[in-house]
Amino acid sequence: MFRIGGAQAVFTNRIGGHSSGTYATLNLGDHVGDNPDTVAENRRIVDEAIGRKVVWMHQTHSNRVVQVRPGHTNAPVEADGIIIDTREFVELGLTTPAAGVMVADCVPLLLASDDGLLVAAVHAGRAGMVTGIVREAVLALRRLGAQSGKIHAAIGPAICGACYEVPEAMRTHVTGHVPAAWSRTRVGSPGLDLQAGVISQLRAAGARITFASKRCTFEDRNLYSYRRDGVTGRFAGIVVGRREVPAG
Repeated sequence: MFRIGGAQAVFTNRIGGHSSGTYATLNLGDHVGDNPDTVAENRRIVDEAIGRKVVWMHQTHSNRVVQVRPGHTNAPVEADGIIIDTREFVELGLTTPAAGVMVADCVPLLLASDDGLLVAAVHAGRAGMVTGIVREAVLALRRLGAQSGKIHAAIGPAICGACYEVPEAMRTHVTGHVPAAWSRTRVGSPGLDLQAGVISQLRAAGARITFASKRCTFEDRNLYSYRRDGVTGRFAGIVVGRREVPAG
């Protein structure tokens, strides 16, 4: 794990779990056709490794951001961004859960306030990027008290602009909203650079970029890639908020 603001973050890979075949081995996606019991065991492995229960999302490529409240941590959240306020859990004597996002080419984005009391996990796919999921997540953190300019971001592995080939009409549509996502693939065809698009949106929103992975999911066989394999698993980005609330 590594530091992001006052929180801790990690991006998993596909190594160290119990899934087999095209899902081998640490598949964390429960919606991709893998054995549900095996996925549950893989998630338990992750929970134990980070020392927290991870709250997952049912991701639909939306711009919906939801705050996870005490008593509502056992079921997936219908959203593409989840926020956890550590203070709500600590005040009730509860262990704060972690926030997780699953991907297999889209951008896993993790956010944390400077003091680590507020954290968010965001699924920044092509559609969500266009409809403003990044901006919505940053604004939601600010409404909860995160200071402007003191929201830290970690950007995980995603398909790179040299590999993400799209029709020209799609590139035109996306870059009409997010110009920085314009790309040309290594063979000269129209492409999209999702990471570059997310970075531009984070900067526009005033967030600090603490970490940006250089790994491409399509190129790296230790990561899941839907574009490369079709039927495949999901790896995750996970952010863990501060364990205690400072006195006063």
